Amino acid sequence: MVGLASLVGILTGPGQSIGVSVFRQHLSDGLNLSDSAIATAYLLGTLLSSTCQPRIGRWVDQIGVRRASTVFGVAFALVLAHMSMVRGFVWLAAGFFGIRLLGQGALSLTSTVAVVHWFDRRRGFALGLKMTLTMGGMSVVPILLAVAIDAWGWRIAWLAASAVIALAAVPISWFGYVNRPADLGQLPDGAPPVHVDQTGSAQPSATRSKALRSTAFWALAAVTATNSLLGTGLLFHQTNLLGEIGYSNAQAAAMFLPQAGGAVIGGLTFGWLADRAARPVLPTVVALLLASTLLLGGMSVTFPTVLLYSVVLGMTMGSGAAVQSSLLPALFGVGHIGSISGTFALISVLASALGALTFSLGSTVFGDYRSASLWFTVLPLAVALFAYLSRRHFAVETTSSRNRRITG
Repeated sequence: MVGLASLVGILTGPGQSIGVSVFRQHLSDGLNLSDSAIATAYLLGTLLSSTCQPRIGRWVDQIGVRRASTVFGVAFALVLAHMSMVRGFVWLAAGFFGIRLLGQGALSLTSTVAVVHWFDRRRGFALGLKMTLTMGGMSVVPILLAVAIDAWGWRIAWLAASAVIALAAVPISWFGYVNRPADLGQLPDGAPPVHVDQTGSAQPSATRSKALRSTAFWALAAVTATNSLLGTGLLFHQTNLLGEIGYSNAQAAAMFLPQAGGAVIGGLTFGWLADRAARPVLPTVVALLLASTLLLGGMSVTFPTVLLYSVVLGMTMGSGAAVQSSLLPALFGVGHIGSISGTFALISVLASALGALTFSLGSTVFGDYRSASLWFTVLPLAVALFAYLSRRHFAVETTSSRNRRITG
Protein backbone atom coordinates (compact mmCIF):
# COMPACT_ATOMS: atom_id res chain seq x y z
CA MET A 1 0.00 0.00 0.00
CA VAL A 2 2.89 2.36 0.74
CA GLY A 3 4.35 1.67 -2.69
CA LEU A 4 1.06 2.24 -4.53
CA ALA A 5 0.30 5.43 -2.59
CA SER A 6 3.82 6.69 -3.29
CA LEU A 7 3.40 6.09 -7.02
CA VAL A 8 0.10 7.97 -7.09
CA GLY A 9 1.78 10.77 -5.13
CA ILE A 10 4.52 10.98 -7.76
CA LEU A 11 1.90 11.15 -10.50
CA THR A 12 0.44 14.30 -8.95
CA GLY A 13 3.66 16.05 -10.06
CA PRO A 14 2.12 17.96 -13.01
CA GLY A 15 -0.29 19.59 -10.54
CA GLN A 16 2.41 20.51 -8.03
CA SER A 17 4.60 23.62 -8.02
CA ILE A 18 7.61 21.52 -9.00
CA GLY A 19 5.87 20.49 -12.21
CA VAL A 20 4.18 23.80 -13.03
CA SER A 21 7.50 25.63 -12.65
CA VAL A 22 8.80 23.93 -15.83
CA PHE A 23 5.92 25.42 -17.83
CA ARG A 24 6.19 28.91 -16.34
CA GLN A 25 8.40 30.52 -18.99
CA HIS A 26 6.64 28.72 -21.84
CA LEU A 27 3.25 29.87 -20.58
CA SER A 28 4.57 33.42 -20.29
CA ASP A 29 5.95 33.37 -23.86
CA GLY A 30 3.10 31.44 -25.42
CA LEU A 31 0.30 33.45 -23.82
CA ASN A 32 2.17 36.78 -23.77
CA LEU A 33 1.74 37.12 -19.99
CA SER A 34 4.20 38.52 -17.47
CA ASP A 35 5.68 36.56 -14.56
CA SER A 36 3.40 38.41 -12.16
CA ALA A 37 0.37 37.59 -14.31
CA ILE A 38 1.28 33.89 -14.31
CA ALA A 39 1.82 33.98 -10.55
CA THR A 40 -1.51 35.77 -10.06
CA ALA A 41 -3.36 33.18 -12.16
CA TYR A 42 -1.65 30.48 -10.10
CA LEU A 43 -2.69 32.26 -6.92
CA LEU A 44 -6.34 32.57 -7.97
CA GLY A 45 -6.58 28.97 -9.12
CA THR A 46 -4.96 27.65 -5.97
CA LEU A 47 -7.01 29.86 -3.64
CA LEU A 48 -10.28 28.74 -5.21
CA SER A 49 -9.22 25.09 -5.13
CA SER A 50 -8.32 25.31 -1.45
CA THR A 51 -11.91 26.11 -0.47
CA CYS A 52 -12.96 22.65 -1.70
CA GLN A 53 -10.46 20.66 0.37
CA PRO A 54 -12.55 20.18 3.55
CA ARG A 55 -15.48 18.85 1.52
CA ILE A 56 -13.16 16.55 -0.40
CA GLY A 57 -11.83 15.18 2.89
CA ARG A 58 -15.33 14.44 4.20
CA TRP A 59 -16.22 12.75 0.92
CA VAL A 60 -13.16 10.50 1.14
CA ASP A 61 -14.23 9.48 4.67
CA GLN A 62 -17.71 8.66 3.37
CA ILE A 63 -16.98 6.63 0.23
CA GLY A 64 -13.46 5.34 0.85
CA VAL A 65 -10.08 5.92 -0.71
CA ARG A 66 -10.50 3.49 -3.61
CA ARG A 67 -13.56 5.04 -5.21
CA ALA A 68 -12.56 8.63 -4.42
CA SER A 69 -9.05 8.26 -5.84
CA THR A 70 -10.39 6.70 -9.04
CA VAL A 71 -12.79 9.61 -9.61
CA PHE A 72 -10.06 12.13 -8.86
CA GLY A 73 -7.64 10.39 -11.23
CA VAL A 74 -10.07 10.55 -14.14
CA ALA A 75 -10.84 14.21 -13.43
CA PHE A 76 -7.13 15.07 -13.09
CA ALA A 77 -6.38 13.54 -16.50
CA LEU A 78 -9.13 15.68 -18.02
CA VAL A 79 -7.94 18.96 -16.52
CA LEU A 80 -4.36 18.27 -17.61
CA ALA A 81 -5.67 17.83 -21.15
CA HIS A 82 -7.52 21.12 -20.71
CA MET A 83 -4.21 22.85 -19.90
CA SER A 84 -3.05 22.15 -23.46
CA MET A 85 -5.80 24.44 -24.78
CA VAL A 86 -5.42 27.54 -22.59
CA ARG A 87 -5.43 30.82 -24.50
CA GLY A 88 -5.50 33.63 -21.96
CA PHE A 89 -5.34 34.69 -18.33
CA VAL A 90 -8.84 33.58 -17.26
CA TRP A 91 -8.54 30.25 -19.03
CA LEU A 92 -5.13 29.72 -17.43
CA ALA A 93 -6.49 30.50 -13.95
CA ALA A 94 -9.29 27.98 -14.52
CA GLY A 95 -6.72 25.38 -15.53
CA PHE A 96 -4.62 26.07 -12.44
CA PHE A 97 -7.78 25.67 -10.35
CA GLY A 98 -8.33 22.21 -11.78
CA ILE A 99 -4.81 20.85 -11.51
CA ARG A 100 -4.30 22.27 -8.02
CA LEU A 101 -7.67 20.96 -6.80
CA LEU A 102 -7.08 17.45 -8.11
CA GLY A 103 -3.29 17.09 -8.16
CA GLN A 104 -1.96 18.93 -5.15
CA GLY A 105 -5.23 18.52 -3.25
CA ALA A 106 -7.46 15.51 -3.86
CA LEU A 107 -5.07 12.84 -5.14
CA SER A 108 -2.39 13.81 -2.64
CA LEU A 109 -4.95 13.55 0.17
CA THR A 110 -6.16 10.09 -0.85
CA SER A 111 -2.61 8.79 -1.23
CA THR A 112 -1.86 9.81 2.36
CA VAL A 113 -5.15 8.53 3.83
CA ALA A 114 -4.57 5.22 2.03
CA VAL A 115 -1.43 4.69 4.13
CA VAL A 116 -2.84 6.11 7.38
CA HIS A 117 -5.50 3.39 7.70
CA TRP A 118 -2.96 0.58 7.28
CA PHE A 119 -0.58 1.51 10.10
CA ASP A 120 -0.73 2.43 13.77
CA ARG A 121 2.51 1.71 15.66
CA ARG A 122 4.72 2.29 12.60
CA ARG A 123 2.57 4.99 11.03
CA GLY A 124 5.20 7.70 11.29
CA PHE A 125 7.83 5.62 9.54
CA ALA A 126 5.37 4.39 6.90
CA LEU A 127 4.25 7.93 6.09
CA GLY A 128 7.83 9.16 6.14
CA LEU A 129 8.75 6.42 3.66
CA LYS A 130 5.76 7.28 1.51
CA MET A 131 6.64 10.98 1.47
CA THR A 132 10.28 10.14 0.73
CA LEU A 133 9.42 7.91 -2.21
CA THR A 134 6.93 10.46 -3.48
CA MET A 135 9.30 13.41 -3.33
CA GLY A 136 12.19 11.39 -4.67
CA GLY A 137 10.16 10.25 -7.65
CA MET A 138 8.61 13.66 -8.12
CA SER A 139 12.04 15.21 -8.55
CA VAL A 140 12.23 13.41 -11.89
CA VAL A 141 8.87 14.84 -13.03
CA PRO A 142 10.18 18.31 -14.02
CA ILE A 143 13.01 16.71 -15.97
CA LEU A 144 10.60 14.46 -17.89
CA LEU A 145 8.26 17.38 -18.50
CA ALA A 146 11.16 19.52 -19.73
CA VAL A 147 12.18 16.75 -22.15
CA ALA A 148 8.59 16.48 -23.39
CA ILE A 149 8.37 20.24 -23.89
CA ASP A 150 11.63 20.31 -25.85
CA ALA A 151 10.49 17.39 -28.01
CA TRP A 152 6.83 18.25 -28.67
CA GLY A 153 6.11 21.72 -27.29
CA TRP A 154 4.39 22.71 -24.07
CA ARG A 155 0.84 22.03 -25.23
CA ILE A 156 1.55 18.44 -26.23
CA ALA A 157 3.51 17.98 -23.00
CA TRP A 158 0.32 18.67 -21.04
CA LEU A 159 -1.49 16.03 -23.16
CA ALA A 160 1.30 13.53 -22.50
CA ALA A 161 0.96 14.12 -18.77
CA SER A 162 -2.80 13.58 -19.06
CA ALA A 163 -2.28 10.26 -20.80
CA VAL A 164 0.14 9.05 -18.12
CA ILE A 165 -2.41 9.83 -15.38
CA ALA A 166 -5.18 8.02 -17.25
CA LEU A 167 -3.02 4.95 -17.87
CA ALA A 168 -1.34 4.78 -14.44
CA ALA A 169 -3.06 6.65 -11.59
CA VAL A 170 -6.59 5.54 -12.46
CA PRO A 171 -5.84 1.77 -12.63
CA ILE A 172 -3.74 1.93 -9.46
CA SER A 173 -6.59 3.63 -7.61
CA TRP A 174 -9.27 1.15 -8.71
CA PHE A 175 -7.35 -2.14 -8.77
CA GLY A 176 -4.62 -1.44 -6.21
CA TYR A 177 -6.03 0.53 -3.29
CA VAL A 178 -7.83 -1.23 -0.44
CA ASN A 179 -9.72 1.11 1.88
CA ARG A 180 -8.88 -0.56 5.20
CA PRO A 181 -7.02 -3.70 6.36
CA ALA A 182 -10.33 -5.14 7.61
CA ASP A 183 -11.51 -5.37 3.99
CA LEU A 184 -8.94 -8.15 3.54
CA GLY A 185 -9.32 -9.61 7.02
CA GLN A 186 -6.11 -7.95 8.17
CA LEU A 187 -5.15 -5.50 10.94
CA PRO A 188 -3.07 -2.27 11.00
CA ASP A 189 0.63 -3.15 11.29
CA GLY A 190 -0.37 -6.80 10.90
CA ALA A 191 -1.12 -7.12 14.64
CA PRO A 192 -3.84 -5.81 16.98
CA PRO A 193 -3.16 -2.59 18.90
CA VAL A 194 -3.33 -2.52 22.67
CA HIS A 195 -6.72 -0.77 22.78
CA VAL A 196 -8.86 -0.87 19.68
CA ASP A 197 -11.57 1.74 19.07
CA GLN A 198 -14.32 1.53 16.46
CA THR A 199 -11.89 2.59 13.70
CA GLY A 200 -9.39 -0.17 14.42
CA SER A 201 -6.82 2.24 15.87
CA ALA A 202 -5.19 2.45 19.28
CA GLN A 203 -5.55 6.23 19.23
CA PRO A 204 -9.02 7.64 20.11
CA SER A 205 -10.49 9.58 17.19
CA ALA A 206 -11.33 13.27 17.53
CA THR A 207 -13.89 15.02 15.38
CA ARG A 208 -12.86 17.85 13.13
CA SER A 209 -14.46 20.45 15.42
CA LYS A 210 -12.53 19.10 18.42
CA ALA A 211 -9.29 19.14 16.44
CA LEU A 212 -9.87 22.77 15.45
CA ARG A 213 -10.12 23.74 19.11
CA SER A 214 -6.69 22.31 19.96
CA THR A 215 -3.45 24.25 20.24
CA ALA A 216 -1.58 21.37 18.61
CA PHE A 217 -3.61 21.71 15.40
CA TRP A 218 -2.86 25.41 15.00
CA ALA A 219 0.80 25.17 15.97
CA LEU A 220 1.29 22.40 13.42
CA ALA A 221 -0.76 24.39 10.90
CA ALA A 222 1.50 27.42 11.37
CA VAL A 223 4.60 25.35 10.59
CA THR A 224 2.99 23.66 7.60
CA ALA A 225 1.55 26.90 6.21
CA THR A 226 4.93 28.63 6.42
CA ASN A 227 6.60 25.65 4.75
CA SER A 228 3.97 25.69 1.98
CA LEU A 229 4.16 29.45 1.47
CA LEU A 230 7.93 29.83 1.24
CA GLY A 231 8.75 26.35 -0.06
CA THR A 232 6.33 26.80 -2.95
CA GLY A 233 7.84 30.20 -3.70
CA LEU A 234 11.35 28.76 -3.81
CA LEU A 235 10.33 25.86 -6.04
CA PHE A 236 8.19 27.94 -8.38
CA HIS A 237 10.92 30.54 -8.87
CA GLN A 238 13.91 28.19 -8.80
CA THR A 239 14.97 29.21 -12.31
CA ASN A 240 14.73 32.89 -11.29
CA LEU A 241 16.62 32.46 -8.02
CA LEU A 242 19.47 30.45 -9.49
CA GLY A 243 19.38 32.45 -12.71
CA GLU A 244 20.54 35.47 -10.72
CA ILE A 245 23.90 33.72 -10.20
CA GLY A 246 24.20 32.58 -13.81
CA TYR A 247 22.41 29.23 -13.89
CA SER A 248 20.51 28.33 -17.07
CA ASN A 249 16.98 26.92 -16.95
CA ALA A 250 18.34 23.41 -17.54
CA GLN A 251 20.97 23.78 -14.79
CA ALA A 252 18.36 25.09 -12.37
CA ALA A 253 16.04 22.18 -13.20
CA ALA A 254 18.91 19.76 -12.56
CA MET A 255 19.02 21.00 -8.95
CA PHE A 256 15.72 19.21 -8.37
CA LEU A 257 17.73 15.97 -8.24
CA PRO A 258 19.77 16.80 -5.10
CA GLN A 259 16.52 18.05 -3.62
CA ALA A 260 15.25 14.50 -4.01
CA GLY A 261 18.22 13.28 -1.99
CA GLY A 262 17.40 15.77 0.71
CA ALA A 263 13.75 14.70 0.68
CA VAL A 264 14.83 11.10 1.24
CA ILE A 265 16.90 12.11 4.27
CA GLY A 266 14.23 14.41 5.69
CA GLY A 267 11.24 12.14 5.07
CA LEU A 268 12.76 8.95 6.46
CA THR A 269 14.47 10.58 9.42
CA PHE A 270 11.52 12.66 10.56
CA GLY A 271 9.01 9.89 9.87
CA TRP A 272 11.07 7.57 12.08
CA LEU A 273 11.36 10.22 14.80
CA ALA A 274 7.60 10.89 14.71
CA ASP A 275 7.02 7.46 16.31
CA ARG A 276 9.38 8.31 19.17
CA ALA A 277 9.93 10.65 22.10
CA ALA A 278 11.40 13.37 19.84
CA ARG A 279 7.94 14.12 18.41
CA PRO A 280 7.23 17.34 20.41
CA VAL A 281 10.20 19.24 18.94
CA LEU A 282 9.87 18.09 15.33
CA PRO A 283 7.66 20.99 14.16
CA THR A 284 10.22 23.43 15.61
CA VAL A 285 13.06 21.71 13.77
CA VAL A 286 11.12 21.83 10.48
CA ALA A 287 10.67 25.59 10.84
CA LEU A 288 14.38 26.03 11.59
CA LEU A 289 15.27 23.96 8.53
CA LEU A 290 13.13 26.28 6.41
CA ALA A 291 14.91 29.32 7.85
CA SER A 292 18.26 27.72 6.97
CA THR A 293 17.03 27.04 3.44
CA LEU A 294 16.06 30.68 2.92
CA LEU A 295 19.42 31.87 4.20
CA LEU A 296 21.25 29.54 1.83
CA GLY A 297 18.99 30.57 -1.04
CA GLY A 298 19.98 34.18 -0.55
CA MET A 299 23.68 33.62 0.10
CA SER A 300 24.77 30.69 -2.09
CA VAL A 301 27.09 31.56 -4.99
CA THR A 302 29.45 28.63 -5.56
CA PHE A 303 28.35 25.20 -6.78
CA PRO A 304 28.94 23.49 -3.38
CA THR A 305 26.75 26.02 -1.57
CA VAL A 306 24.03 25.81 -4.26
CA LEU A 307 24.16 22.03 -3.93
CA LEU A 308 23.84 22.37 -0.14
CA TYR A 309 20.90 24.75 -0.61
CA SER A 310 19.16 22.21 -2.87
CA VAL A 311 19.70 19.34 -0.42
CA VAL A 312 18.47 21.38 2.56
CA LEU A 313 15.42 22.54 0.58
CA GLY A 314 14.62 18.90 -0.13
CA MET A 315 15.10 18.02 3.55
CA THR A 316 12.79 20.85 4.53
CA MET A 317 9.98 19.76 2.22
CA GLY A 318 10.43 16.06 3.04
CA SER A 319 10.55 16.56 6.79
CA GLY A 320 7.60 18.96 6.74
CA ALA A 321 5.43 16.52 4.81
CA ALA A 322 6.42 13.60 7.05
CA VAL A 323 5.78 15.51 10.29
CA GLN A 324 2.42 16.86 9.13
CA SER A 325 1.07 13.54 7.86
CA SER A 326 2.38 11.62 10.90
CA LEU A 327 1.26 13.98 13.64
CA LEU A 328 -2.32 14.49 12.47
CA PRO A 329 -3.42 10.85 12.98
CA ALA A 330 -1.19 10.54 16.06
CA LEU A 331 -2.87 13.54 17.66
CA PHE A 332 -6.46 13.04 16.50
CA GLY A 333 -6.87 9.38 15.46
CA VAL A 334 -8.06 8.10 12.07
CA GLY A 335 -11.83 8.01 12.46
CA HIS A 336 -12.24 11.46 10.88
CA ILE A 337 -8.79 11.78 9.34
CA GLY A 338 -10.11 12.67 5.88
CA SER A 339 -12.14 15.57 7.23
CA ILE A 340 -9.32 16.81 9.49
CA SER A 341 -6.72 16.40 6.75
CA GLY A 342 -8.99 18.19 4.29
CA THR A 343 -9.24 21.19 6.60
CA PHE A 344 -5.48 21.08 7.12
CA ALA A 345 -5.05 20.93 3.37
CA LEU A 346 -7.19 24.06 3.05
CA ILE A 347 -4.69 25.95 5.20
CA SER A 348 -1.68 24.45 3.44
CA VAL A 349 -3.02 25.09 -0.06
CA LEU A 350 -4.05 28.64 0.82
CA ALA A 351 -0.48 29.28 1.92
CA SER A 352 1.04 27.63 -1.14
CA ALA A 353 -1.28 29.70 -3.33
CA LEU A 354 0.45 32.83 -2.06
CA GLY A 355 3.97 31.42 -2.43
CA ALA A 356 4.65 32.21 -6.09
CA LEU A 357 3.21 35.72 -5.90
CA THR A 358 4.91 36.39 -2.55
CA PHE A 359 8.36 35.77 -4.02
CA SER A 360 7.47 37.62 -7.22
CA LEU A 361 6.45 40.70 -5.24
CA GLY A 362 9.36 40.19 -2.85
CA SER A 363 11.81 40.35 -5.72
CA THR A 364 10.30 43.70 -6.68
CA VAL A 365 10.31 45.12 -3.16
CA PHE A 366 13.77 43.86 -2.13
CA GLY A 367 15.47 44.13 -5.52
CA ASP A 368 15.86 40.47 -6.54
CA TYR A 369 14.86 36.93 -5.56
CA ARG A 370 17.97 36.28 -3.50
CA SER A 371 17.38 39.35 -1.32
CA ALA A 372 13.73 38.35 -0.90
CA SER A 373 14.85 34.91 0.28
CA LEU A 374 17.04 36.49 2.96
CA TRP A 375 14.31 38.81 4.24
CA PHE A 376 11.72 36.02 4.38
CA THR A 377 13.91 34.14 6.88
CA VAL A 378 12.26 36.15 9.66
CA LEU A 379 8.91 34.35 9.25
CA PRO A 380 10.01 30.73 9.89
CA LEU A 381 12.13 31.89 12.84
CA ALA A 382 9.02 33.41 14.44
CA VAL A 383 7.02 30.25 13.70
CA ALA A 384 9.81 28.09 15.18
CA LEU A 385 9.50 30.03 18.43
CA PHE A 386 5.71 29.50 18.48
CA ALA A 387 6.11 25.78 17.79
CA TYR A 388 8.72 25.43 20.52
CA LEU A 389 6.49 27.16 23.07
CA SER A 390 3.66 24.79 22.06
CA ARG A 391 5.78 21.64 22.14
CA ARG A 392 3.99 20.05 25.11
CA HIS A 393 0.81 19.83 23.01
CA PHE A 394 2.58 17.46 20.61
CA ALA A 395 3.63 15.07 23.40
CA VAL A 396 1.16 12.32 22.53
CA GLU A 397 1.97 8.97 24.08
CA THR A 398 3.35 6.59 21.47
CA THR A 399 1.92 3.09 21.08
CA SER A 400 5.22 1.51 22.12
CA SER A 401 5.26 3.50 25.35
CA ARG A 402 1.64 2.45 26.03
CA ASN A 403 2.69 -1.16 25.54
CA ARG A 404 5.51 -0.81 28.08
CA ARG A 405 3.27 0.99 30.58
CA ILE A 406 0.39 -1.48 30.34
CA THR A 407 2.52 -4.62 30.37
CA GLY A 408 4.63 -3.18 33.20
